[in-house]
Amino acid sequence: MLSPLRRLCLTACLAMALFPLAASAAGEDFPNRPIRMIVPYGAGGSTDLLGRMLAQRLGTALGQQVVIENNGGAGSTIGTSMVARAAPDGYTLVLLDTAFAINPSLYAKLPYNSLKDFDFLSVVATASGILVVNAKRVKPRTVAELVAQAKANPDQLSFASAGAGTVIHLHGETFKTAAGIKLLHVPYKGAGPATTDLLGGQVDMMFTLPGLVTQQVQTGVLAPIAVTGNKRSPLFPNVPSFAEAGYPNVDAVSLWVVAAPKGLPKEVHDKLVNAIVKAMDGPEMQAKLAENAFERNVVAAPQANVFLEQQMAKFGAAVKASGATAN
Repeated sequence: MLSPLRRLCLTACLAMALFPLAASAAGEDFPNRPIRMIVPYGAGGSTDLLGRMLAQRLGTALGQQVVIENNGGAGSTIGTSMVARAAPDGYTLVLLDTAFAINPSLYAKLPYNSLKDFDFLSVVATASGILVVNAKRVKPRTVAELVAQAKANPDQLSFASAGAGTVIHLHGETFKTAAGIKLLHVPYKGAGPATTDLLGGQVDMMFTLPGLVTQQVQTGVLAPIAVTGNKRSPLFPNVPSFAEAGYPNVDAVSLWVVAAPKGLPKEVHDKLVNAIVKAMDGPEMQAKLAENAFERNVVAAPQANVFLEQQMAKFGAAVKASGATAN
């Protein structure tokens, strides 16, 4: 007859032996219920738009519905922290954007560890920024002309942003540093009011997404100067990149990454990565991305971590140079 202690040891050993089989079975069965994808912003906006485009196709690839859940606030940290605390079972995902790469440098403390609390499944898209000027207020039409005017008149040219530490603010700070010029930063509470004042002539220039100013450029209200990165935007094929204009360091882009809580079972992790890559393929998806000024840029795990760390370093340097803090 077994003693109570030996019986307990045998039970524990049996449980440990069966655990890998149970985990494997769970991975093979995944997914067997709907998956939620948190967008750490309110409805509307580029991240929500991309999330809904991706969720539909990802659900088809996985054979289960992928439901968008909007949880905005605090520079995207509220929704993001919910994912960090969720069970690592594959049923909670998050679509991170550029703010995730900026926030470690912007906030003194975050409710999660940016690099340790997540499994980064894949970068799915990027988007270059474009520098546009109010055509009536600003005469320069090239980067060289704009830099010359800024050097001749320090702090006289103003650039709008959606707030201190936002990606369009940091594009401006990167440009200032690269060109050795002084510009007057005018922060707004969101891209909407910033764009309104740019169109109205209250500020001189602004970095924004190409898809948001196509009409205003076509009508001549705004004039495009250059796009960030080392290649031209498909929406503005005649507008040079900053690299072409002699400023290769003005190369940061907006980015979107699908992530999950850290610790996904390998089978679940691999299924999700494969499904995301599949969801981003095909002519229909390519057309939708191009229509909304997204660039398909699939960088699957583990290379996704490397890409994200590189972007964090670039934006971290820009935050430091600007002196921006979370407001």
